[in-house]
Amino acid sequence: MEKIRVSKLVTTFGFGAAAWVVTAVIALSWGAVNDPSFEVIRQVRLPRAILASAIGVGLSVAGAALQALFANPLCEPYTLGISSGAGLGAVLGISFGFQWMVAGLTGTAFLGAIVFSVVLYLISLKAKGGNTTLLLAGVMLGFLGSSLVTLWISLSDSNGVQNAMNWLFGDLSRARLGGSLFTVAGVLSLTALLWGEWRNLDGLLMGEEGAAALGVDVRQVRRKVIVLVSLLIGLCVSAGGMIGFIGLVVPHFSRRMIGSLHLRLIPLCAIWGAATLTLADCLARVVVRPYELPVGVVTALIGAPVFLWIMLKRQERES
Repeated sequence: MEKIRVSKLVTTFGFGAAAWVVTAVIALSWGAVNDPSFEVIRQVRLPRAILASAIGVGLSVAGAALQALFANPLCEPYTLGISSGAGLGAVLGISFGFQWMVAGLTGTAFLGAIVFSVVLYLISLKAKGGNTTLLLAGVMLGFLGSSLVTLWISLSDSNGVQNAMNWLFGDLSRARLGGSLFTVAGVLSLTALLWGEWRNLDGLLMGEEGAAALGVDVRQVRRKVIVLVSLLIGLCVSAGGMIGFIGLVVPHFSRRMIGSLHLRLIPLCAIWGAATLTLADCLARVVVRPYELPVGVVTALIGAPVFLWIMLKRQERES
């Protein structure tokens, strides 16, 4: 029995790793031109493939952690409103012309994400209603950020609006090798810290009372996970814009293959997240070439039908 279980794990992770390698090769081979030079691959496609993989890892792992934290399979990286803070920061930076880049990150977007994260953390310190209060606060922060972004765009000039819209729907075209590697290092570090909380995340799947009965310090774990997830989301959004559905669909897909235990789930989410977003970015570059689609549009067009299919299949099994 144990041999069968180990064999299944090896097969599952091996298949995921092979899928990521294939998508990486495709991303390096396909693009705006059919016969790219070595310089095009090194300066354009390689940094972009690395950045897409890193952001895919970060969003998928953040989604899995949030779904455990709130014991809600519909939670995803944008539930807490942190991405809206990043979007607001990016739009303000673009409009005022002081948007700066630090190691491949959009500085004003990261600053906006940190501000909203601090607000959410302060709420978590006083949240006597537990995860429900925190979830509602995150949703309200998201509405607030989105409303302010819409208001500011409506008052901005057309050039600022165009640049802001490109970023808000996901933009990996600014990827540079140094910045991409910096994002990889940050994402992997934060992912490792979240992975270290796998026992506590398993306990949180039983709800707050069930986790407390197992000896989990719910308040402390909640704060730690919020901090780590906030940094992870802020890093990913400030590097590539707002890219949806990766953090929602990939954890569902991975859980169907390997179960809900986070010791195995988080690494598998990381692998499939990297493969999924790398492939989506490649499609964004080649589907309407020589033009380019925002990668967030591609993930939404693919992710929404896939998620609906997963949900319907799950309801069929339960009935």
